[in-house]
Amino acid sequence: MIVFLTLIYVALLFVLMRMKVIPNTKAVWSTTGVWIVLLTIFLFIPMQWGAPSGQARVLTRVVQIVPNVSGQVVDIQTKPNVQMKQGDVLFNIDPVPFQQAVDLAEANLVRIKSQADQDLEALKSTEASLRQATAQQDLAQARFDDDKELVEKGVYSENRLERRESDLDQARAAVDSASAAVRRAESELGSIMPDGKVAKVAEAETRLEQALWNLDQTTVRAPVDGYSTNLALSVGHRVVNLPLAPSLAFVNTAETRPVAQIHQIYLRHVKPGQLVEMAMKTRPGHVIFGTVESVVPVVSGGQVQVSGSVAAATQVAAEPFMVRITVTDPNDNKFLGPGSVGTVAIYTETMGATHIIRKVMIRMTAIMNYLNPAL
Repeated sequence: MIVFLTLIYVALLFVLMRMKVIPNTKAVWSTTGVWIVLLTIFLFIPMQWGAPSGQARVLTRVVQIVPNVSGQVVDIQTKPNVQMKQGDVLFNIDPVPFQQAVDLAEANLVRIKSQADQDLEALKSTEASLRQATAQQDLAQARFDDDKELVEKGVYSENRLERRESDLDQARAAVDSASAAVRRAESELGSIMPDGKVAKVAEAETRLEQALWNLDQTTVRAPVDGYSTNLALSVGHRVVNLPLAPSLAFVNTAETRPVAQIHQIYLRHVKPGQLVEMAMKTRPGHVIFGTVESVVPVVSGGQVQVSGSVAAATQVAAEPFMVRITVTDPNDNKFLGPGSVGTVAIYTETMGATHIIRKVMIRMTAIMNYLNPAL
């Protein structure tokens, strides 16, 4: 741009000399150097922070689809690079073994509930026997105490007290036997959950819920709005629920954003909401408008690497910060596929006079995109 403005200045000098307005001398031509210095000091240097520019690229998230269950693929409904909604079916895994697991879990639950009902009835019966034996023990104890007092007064003989003691021993043995029967019934029934449900019944219900969940996971769905790409999966492939073996890549279109790289020394006046212009390689000759969404407050050089070693000195470089951009016109998003690159200009509230030069430069870049494939 300096060269372009200098050529305009030289052309103006030439015209004025031909019109005899100014003399054709070396002193006049030497003002060209002064012109370049003035442009640099008062226009182009302030423009770097008043209207900073940098490279831009469009980023998005790519979800690696890993199914929650393993099995053989029996049906594929997704198509490469075809937009899908969240929850749409991507592919189906053979559900037969998982349906069998559900059937087994349902049968086991019915059996466990039946056993629990029988064990509960047995527990109630033994508890009733224990109460009856306890009542008999209390009665035998009361009779023994009464007869003991009468024997001490000489009303009855010692033989009567011995019979009462024998009856009391038998009642105590009956209580011990009934208590043991209650403990056995409680052991057969199992533990009781805080909500009053039998533990083994709750366990069987949980196993059924797990089997039903696994069966539902045989239908793999789109996690977000987007599309699958590089689709190599086919019917007959066996997929596994391992993070190191994804089945396909799914591009998340809900989070596609242009990101600009702005050098640290030009970042101090950049704020959310400021006007942005972009000259993208995917749309030569046109300027795409937007606003600053946010400034990412960290770069890779600020990350501490976890290791067992003492931090070593490294070559320090001033990495540019990332600035997230929101596109104003939604129709421009079709030119902003993930990986698209271009040049961005951000217009801050400072050095407003330099914004005109930056606008001209960004439009020149947009026109040159017809000819220049490199960034």
